[in-house]
Amino acid sequence: MLHDFFGGELMCGPVHRDGEHVDYHWWNRFGSGLELDLTREQFAPDELVGEGAPVPRPTGKTRMDAEYELLRQRVLKHLSGQPVG
Repeated sequence: MLHDFFGGELMCGPVHRDGEHVDYHWWNRFGSGLELDLTREQFAPDELVGEGAPVPRPTGKTRMDAEYELLRQRVLKHLSGQPVG
């Protein structure tokens, strides 16, 4: 979502639990080098997010498109001052 509104680079890093790769995590890096990650706290203490690398934004359909669009519309409404609901 940050990438949609503010640009920058999309970052992706591996998530490991007990040394085993279990997922990927995404966040944003701005032109100044500042990395902003608003969701890293979702991981348990035994899940470690590895070093990220810039990646191109994914294109094409994914299983998360509907959920992402709903969130995006809610954020846009909130930023515009319209009631969300």
